[in-house]
Amino acid sequence: MILKSFEIEKIKIEGKNFFLFYGENQGYKSQVIKEKFENEFKESTYNYEEKEILKNKNNFFDNILSKSFFENKKLIIINRVSDKFKDILDELIEKKIEDLVLILNANILEKKSKIRSLFEKGKNTFCVPFYEDNNQTLANIVSGYFRSKKIPISQQAINLIVGRA
Repeated sequence: MILKSFEIEKIKIEGKNFFLFYGENQGYKSQVIKEKFENEFKESTYNYEEKEILKNKNNFFDNILSKSFFENKKLIIINRVSDKFKDILDELIEKKIEDLVLILNANILEKKSKIRSLFEKGKNTFCVPFYEDNNQTLANIVSGYFRSKKIPISQQAINLIVGRA
């Protein structure tokens, strides 16, 4: 299922296990991961790189499948994901691990990417593209900030701030 980056704030993570975040806007991806996911899984967050998982697949599965008395759910974040990871991802989806939330953090993925198409077409997988900010999104961020602080600001001032950003 495809979600827009601004829709991720509206969804609840309960019962959702597989997320693909891809695109150029690394700052916004990091912010969403930190605010929406890492705050909920403070002590049970694990970060991996795709290369280290591909080198030692068995160790990765041992870490994921092992249970702990102190952890209810695990958050696994895998950075720099590419299509090489698809076979491992298929195994994870097939195992239907209940107490796992998996976030794949990728850079730009082509439309014909195997991982991207798997996440876009899947019912229990969520694909979120993060595009670079343009003037419209920057203007929304600026006006939202001032609105949240209850500070009146003119459109001309917003345009000036966006122009300098």
